[in-house]
Amino acid sequence: MSGFKTHLTGGVVSGAGLSALSLVSFDFNMIQASSIFILGAFGGILPDLDSDSGKPLALIFGILSVLIPTLLLHRITDSKIISPEFLVCYFVSGYIIINYLICGLIKKLTIHRGIMHSIPFAILSGEIGYLLFISSGPNISEMVGLSVFAGCMVHLILDELNSISFKFGLIPVWKSSFGTALKIKSGNLFATLFVYCLIFSATAIIFLR
Repeated sequence: MSGFKTHLTGGVVSGAGLSALSLVSFDFNMIQASSIFILGAFGGILPDLDSDSGKPLALIFGILSVLIPTLLLHRITDSKIISPEFLVCYFVSGYIIINYLICGLIKKLTIHRGIMHSIPFAILSGEIGYLLFISSGPNISEMVGLSVFAGCMVHLILDELNSISFKFGLIPVWKSSFGTALKIKSGNLFATLFVYCLIFSATAIIFLR
């Protein structure tokens, strides 16, 4: 399978492309365009959430443990004045819950190249990105969702391309890993149904809000 640097590079390239598109098409400012770029790059490594150990998992959860509490802060409290002691408790609690509790559960419940290496997971990731940025307006939330989705899809495509080798430089030979990334289900029925249920729920929230 493709390595961490290859996946990150793929995410960076797709994120950069969509960031440039957002500047031209929607007249985004540099901060907004930079967010599109960063989240596209993040999408490039996101399917490796099912990696049991190593740099991808540590980096992904390190980012999520900061990113998610930050994006949800304005929904947790309506107060315009937030005390330092609240912020300390809020962010430390969020970091511990995401980086240790949720990370530990995902390690136990997932296998590498499972449902997180699939097209449905890429769709779900894009929808979650959209929902997290919906307060910023439709154009930004749509571009964020598209950027995360594109990064995930680049990751899956790179894995599939890496599953093909060429004998004598001409004859394609498919490795045993071929077909384990660009798929619409995993071998675990429960995991597959769970992701599809989340997609249905996220789609309903998006269209019914």
